Amino acid sequence: MAAMNPAEHPNLSPQVEPLTAGAAPPVAPAASAALKSGQVTEISRNAQQGTLEAHAPLAYQHEEWRPAGEHFKSIPATKEEREKIRKAAADVTKTYARNRPPNKATLQTAAQELLKPLGYDTTYIGFAMVMLNNEYWREEFAAVPFEKRLFSMPHCLKQAENCTAKLDEVQLHCNGCGLCSLADFDQIGKRMGYNVLIAEGTPVVLKLIASGEVEGILGVACLNVLEKAFDKVLQLGMPAIAIPLLRDTCHNTEVDIDWVYQALGYQKVGAAGKRTRSFVPLLRNVVHDFDPKPLEKIAPYERKALPAGDKVAETEKISIAWMRKGGKRFRPFLTQAAWQALTDQDEIPLEVKRVAGGMEFFHKASLIHDDIEDDDDFRYGTETLHKSHSVPVALNIGDYLLGRGYKVVADEMPTIGAEKAAKILRKLSEAHVKLAEGQGAELLWRKGREKNLKPLDTLRLYALKTAPAFDAALYAGIVLGGADGPWDTALSEFCKHLGVAYQIQNDLKDVDGDTPNKVNACGDILKGRPTLLFALALESSTDAEKELILTAAREAPDSSDQTPADPEAHAKRLAELREIYFKYEIPLQAAMLADGQRNRAMRAIDHVAHDGLQALFTFLTATLLE
Repeated sequence: MAAMNPAEHPNLSPQVEPLTAGAAPPVAPAASAALKSGQVTEISRNAQQGTLEAHAPLAYQHEEWRPAGEHFKSIPATKEEREKIRKAAADVTKTYARNRPPNKATLQTAAQELLKPLGYDTTYIGFAMVMLNNEYWREEFAAVPFEKRLFSMPHCLKQAENCTAKLDEVQLHCNGCGLCSLADFDQIGKRMGYNVLIAEGTPVVLKLIASGEVEGILGVACLNVLEKAFDKVLQLGMPAIAIPLLRDTCHNTEVDIDWVYQALGYQKVGAAGKRTRSFVPLLRNVVHDFDPKPLEKIAPYERKALPAGDKVAETEKISIAWMRKGGKRFRPFLTQAAWQALTDQDEIPLEVKRVAGGMEFFHKASLIHDDIEDDDDFRYGTETLHKSHSVPVALNIGDYLLGRGYKVVADEMPTIGAEKAAKILRKLSEAHVKLAEGQGAELLWRKGREKNLKPLDTLRLYALKTAPAFDAALYAGIVLGGADGPWDTALSEFCKHLGVAYQIQNDLKDVDGDTPNKVNACGDILKGRPTLLFALALESSTDAEKELILTAAREAPDSSDQTPADPEAHAKRLAELREIYFKYEIPLQAAMLADGQRNRAMRAIDHVAHDGLQALFTFLTATLLE
């Protein structure tokens, strides 16, 4: 594409001028079959590492939500046609309620009805869906400050033959050579205050949203990519404007430059209208419930009156300090979000925050005990509690936090009522027992000499170790919102499959070396923990390879952070294990199983007839499962 001159575009120039601030192995048959079947959407290769990674489909969608075929990817050839469809979309979305964003099923039906009186068949249905989504969000997007917006563009807009921009693992870094439109878009976006991202995919976008850096998205991409990427944005309830590429060739593509300029300049002056309900603000706010002052409201110091240095008071002090350490705070979010979904209220009352806090006390206690049992050195990038304070002290702190978690919930009996408190405490105790059963089964397996393991066995362990805490947290919010009873079984099934998918995702991160909670990566492989990847590798490998895997499990050190006695042999074994994993596409198999668990989670709650809860379920799969 030729470079452009912003001064030639009056839509943008007046708004910008005042702003000065601010070689890999071939894909094996199993992978090819998975791609053809739709079980995975993409297989990527790392030529340097010789690895292969599968990307499973996005969160569960009803079949009719997934348009397919060339007619869903066609763009009207002229501006007049595009504008005619956009105006029709604006008229349609004026009638939409603002409490929840439209889902893809709604958009597809509306697009079909919109095109008929305009004289079009289904040729432009994908484009019409994008226009409907844009017009629904236009006003809210325009109310977002420029510095809180993300401007995302694809690599394919670059002038491929002569581009000298550097590409890292996250994005393309434009050097402003002026050979293509990317340079001008990049400079203009940054001058206006946008966060500019030239990248493919959504993980980094989701992290920016969760962090609070982004409250609105302007995305340029082909219709096919927009369908996939904006699935997630729809699920998050984030104001977003999408601009489809005019030519989808993945090489020297084209975009309507005037349209991009116009969208960059969308700005609403005056008071913002009613905001669409989204769980994103709550996801951000829950993290701050565990800052010092808010945490003291949730769980006041009970030994504050004791003199400095008193050992009874010190136990509480260490415990509360551990509560303030990092983490996603996903379990208290579940409780608060379920209550909010049922009540449709923005302000979370203190009694709900306290019960949600009890879920985090429970979780933090389990982490202390888990770190002791695994003899891990690091958690949240710092020393684990048993390393900094000794095993006996850490054990006691874990026990204290469990008791305190139950007490936080019980103390709310006067405000939430004895019946609700009893139901929540019963669910918490059930979760406690299941967690201990799952952890106990893992510890006994690791202690024994028999290391053969079937994939189904690991899924059962995950269902016991990870899912119960999700179930208890979600259930607490449902009870507080007054909707427990008819959906209890469905919600437990949802949490079971969600928890299993989440744990598989963590397994895949370990193979990729992406373990933010711990300093050392790939500890699970050589420590011989009973992971799904381990079981799948045993199931797929030859007898000789199987013996190598089993020997690694039997000879695993006591600690994944322990320095190997023979670093060279350790590195050799790790390389051999990784070779087996990727030879049989174990990550691909695991990704497919995770996707199956995700789908089963959403099917479990299909009959839950509550719009707010359905929006929450979709949001959970979009945020918890990357």
